[in-house]
Amino acid sequence: MEHRNRITDRSLIRSKPFLDKEASAHAKREIDTFLDGKIDEWNRTVPYARHFEGKQVHMPYYRQSLIEHCWRIRLMRSAQANALHRITKLHAEAAKLYAAYQDEEMLHDMLFMQDAERIGVAREEIYATEPSFYTRLLAGYLYFVAEHEKPLGVICYSYLVEYTTQKITPKQIKAMGESLGKDHIRGQAAHLNTDLVEDHTQDMWDILSLLIDNEQDLADVKRYLAEIQDLLKMFFEDMYRLHGADEAQAA
Repeated sequence: MEHRNRITDRSLIRSKPFLDKEASAHAKREIDTFLDGKIDEWNRTVPYARHFEGKQVHMPYYRQSLIEHCWRIRLMRSAQANALHRITKLHAEAAKLYAAYQDEEMLHDMLFMQDAERIGVAREEIYATEPSFYTRLLAGYLYFVAEHEKPLGVICYSYLVEYTTQKITPKQIKAMGESLGKDHIRGQAAHLNTDLVEDHTQDMWDILSLLIDNEQDLADVKRYLAEIQDLLKMFFEDMYRLHGADEAQAA
């Protein structure tokens, strides 16, 4: 009887990447241009899109945003660890890079929790909350993508977050330092500093480029980014409805 090797783990074999250095740089520019357009769309269509860049912060909205940041990081560390397991079977180098990223990000819920404490939200109060429906939907989407499509889609979430953080959050931190006081946003400033100093945007692209195997994957990156933004948009629309609309109407 003919012997057949039953091992199908692709990460055992080091194959040449689909994207060489030049093609990867070109693809990144194209994806970044796509995301710039999505940021413009976000600013036009999402209520309170640039609220934290203003001179005054609506505290109930800000308070809930900190709590939900904690929950997203907590849920993402499970969803992303699940994706990491899938990636270990596809590309060893990509898995190594993603594991290092998770090591840097996994406990950053504590930074947002510390800022919540600075505005009077006790840890016990945060622990007593549950993630919003749309935060759960986002986590569920990432589990589905990893299980039934491609872990590439989960890395797209990280790339979107890191790219928009690099583009938008410095303005927010500067404005919030003036509106709330720098001592009140030390956790968020530390989180941003890690992202920028470690260049997490480039780290995520390095992982994406290793997992892109064909032209369809390149097209799917845009699809995943658009779907994730739609989920985040639903979350922020709900946040505004529950915690910001009354203030805006009164103004």
